[in-house]
Amino acid sequence: MSNTHWDPVKYGLFGDERRRPALDLIARLPKPAQGFKPAQIVDLGCGPGSVTSLLADAYMCDGNKPVITGIDHSSEMLEKARQQDDRITWQHQDIAAWEPDEPVDLLFSNAALQWVPGHANLLPRLCRFVRPGGLIAIQVPNNFLAPSHQLINEAGEKWEKEVAEAQDQIKIMRPGDYFDVLIPHCRHVDLWQTQYCHVLSGEDPVFNWVFSTALRPVLANLPDDTARAAFCDHYKTRLKQVYPPRPDGLTLFPFNRLFVVASKA
Repeated sequence: MSNTHWDPVKYGLFGDERRRPALDLIARLPKPAQGFKPAQIVDLGCGPGSVTSLLADAYMCDGNKPVITGIDHSSEMLEKARQQDDRITWQHQDIAAWEPDEPVDLLFSNAALQWVPGHANLLPRLCRFVRPGGLIAIQVPNNFLAPSHQLINEAGEKWEKEVAEAQDQIKIMRPGDYFDVLIPHCRHVDLWQTQYCHVLSGEDPVFNWVFSTALRPVLANLPDDTARAAFCDHYKTRLKQVYPPRPDGLTLFPFNRLFVVASKA
């Protein structure tokens, strides 16, 4: 995963919009009232912990008292998480190397696995850590062909090698590939995509959205502050052309996400 620092404050600027896909994913999962009472829940790439707390709210009920663990490689994010919820065990680990001490009943990951390379090998590996009958629930952004991400290459044209290396850090597979990778290990795989139309406000809202996520490795890989400033100026200008603010000052930002819920065989 990228070794650049995460900023929980900047990442949290769009908290409601970033939580909505997680809420949609959690809503798709069976709950204790329906007979699914997981004893071990792990949130891979828990970030500042707000989504992990939603998992705790959903599963610490109806007499169910699961052990919930949030895993993240960012010390900054985990510091924020520890301040938020003491019902959860927070662990500093890299998802790519993580292994649980015992099998997991619900392995959950919201907007994190895109930072881990090699999903064709990663997903079967994660399946091994899930108890038979347990669930794997994943959401990853699938907006890499949208202008917001394609314009990164245009703005970084002078630094093609550096930008390409940084962009290589964030990858997902095609939806069908996830089915093919998971179905040998799972009795059922549910796949779907959703396009959210986020309503953003403020100056350069799309830039600010991307700045806290996909732009992090790109800016870190540029040679100096002069290059970063030139890149950002060009990128902001093009974003305003493609995502212009409405007369009321609001900016509409369509964003695609891919969801997977698989039941371990």
